[in-house]
Amino acid sequence: MISALVEAGSIARIARVGHAPFEGDDPIEITFVGGAVFHIDVGFEGATDIRVGEGGLLEAAYGHLRTEEPDTYAAIARDWTSEDIELPWLIGATLANPRRLVMTNPYRVDVGYVFDAGERQFALFGEADYITAAALDDPEFESFALEIGAPYSAA
Repeated sequence: MISALVEAGSIARIARVGHAPFEGDDPIEITFVGGAVFHIDVGFEGATDIRVGEGGLLEAAYGHLRTEEPDTYAAIARDWTSEDIELPWLIGATLANPRRLVMTNPYRVDVGYVFDAGERQFALFGEADYITAAALDDPEFESFALEIGAPYSAA
């Protein structure tokens, strides 16, 4: 899916999705100008790293309920909402040159990816149930001692 993010074109919107109020543990959706949508959630193992899926999260996570349990699906969908993540420099940018992102403090673990996005570097990572989308140089994350790792390989 990382290759698909890079190939999707210019970013139109990035937002937290689900049921408000939103916090750092809520999933993220990235919508591209061409209409592609990807959802990002925390990884399966140890609530570390990220997993990226194609399409909106509501449909990916709950779409099967539309026919199996329509009332349940309707209740979930009724309260489903989103809240933009304020990254104005990212809107209109394309993602390029994906590389693994490694947290080195308090322990060393792969947590996500970093992309070139225009003139800046965009970090997309998950650790301890929190999903982060920010500029790599955001001072809020200095304590993680983030390092850029190996280039992304689809293999």
